[in-house]
Amino acid sequence: MQNIAALPTPVSSPEPQSLARLIGQIAGMISSENFPSGDRAALKRLAPDRPPSLAFYRFCFLNLPKSWQNNVGAWQTLLAGLAVMGIKPHRPDRPVGQALAEHRYSEARLERLLVAQDDVLYTLTLRLARFLAAKGESVNWLDLANLLLAKDRDKQETVRLKIAGDYYRHQKTDKD
Repeated sequence: MQNIAALPTPVSSPEPQSLARLIGQIAGMISSENFPSGDRAALKRLAPDRPPSLAFYRFCFLNLPKSWQNNVGAWQTLLAGLAVMGIKPHRPDRPVGQALAEHRYSEARLERLLVAQDDVLYTLTLRLARFLAAKGESVNWLDLANLLLAKDRDKQETVRLKIAGDYYRHQKTDKD
């Protein structure tokens, strides 16, 4: 078993800019060829309806802010989604909504995702990660991290509006 290099110890809850940096670092670690393949496989198998693996706990205790323990399901989903996406899961310049629109992700599926809460949101986010992985797509996981981690109703709505706005600004119509 290889040791996973720990990131510098962050302070409690990351601010938006540091969350962006943290998501980039996490994505880079999980997709690195030096990341243990057994741990990557264990992260891919994470699901909201099952207890997390030791690989999850090890990764979180070594690399996430202390506040991760207040939102285990969201972090479980984030790590699983990044692992599922493969080699380059995170692309900061590629909004999730834009990628979904360009790959003709249905409005009905998007609506279910954007209104979902808790375990349903976690499950739908993992389905979305599998959809994007099947398309060979990389996206800005900060959009999804903000959706999963937001506790405040206004912050949740801001994230939903961003994803929906990116989706509709880039949606292809039959005339395109």
